[in-house]
Amino acid sequence: MKRWNLGVNLVGLGATCLMVAAMFFPWWSFRWEYVEQTDIFPYYLSGPGSELVGYKQSPQMLLLTGVLIAAILICLVGSVLKGRAARIMVGTSGALVLLAAWRLLDRVGGVADRFGLPIQGNGQGSLGGFGKVEVWTWLRPGLYLIVAAGILALLTSLFFSRVRLGK
Repeated sequence: MKRWNLGVNLVGLGATCLMVAAMFFPWWSFRWEYVEQTDIFPYYLSGPGSELVGYKQSPQMLLLTGVLIAAILICLVGSVLKGRAARIMVGTSGALVLLAAWRLLDRVGGVADRFGLPIQGNGQGSLGGFGKVEVWTWLRPGLYLIVAAGILALLTSLFFSRVRLGK
């Protein structure tokens, strides 16, 4: 019977916690005149803007959520194992969440561009030829948390043996 080669990588566990926390915060938000704010999570649109774009959850959001959950699990397992495989798992997890953040920003940028919105800041947006409205958009804590988690996981992978408890 094979024995598990266990150890604890606290920095990797910290990256895992940041990834989990990022799932509970919005990643991007927008608001236009006289309408309340719409928050975009990786798995859901919350607010009246979902009627504007035509959905509360897209197929891409389901895929993104699956990738993020897989990355969280891979990082967690890699953080409690020792060896080269654990190091690769943590690094792969970091790369996956950074890829997910980039894809979400790319998707948001495409939708924002369709309505003439900036990704960050305020401007005049066009709502389907019905005139221009003042729109405010901003990046939210979930995006910053997932980027920090991805960078932390990649750094953990680079310095894996130095940030692990137990020999």
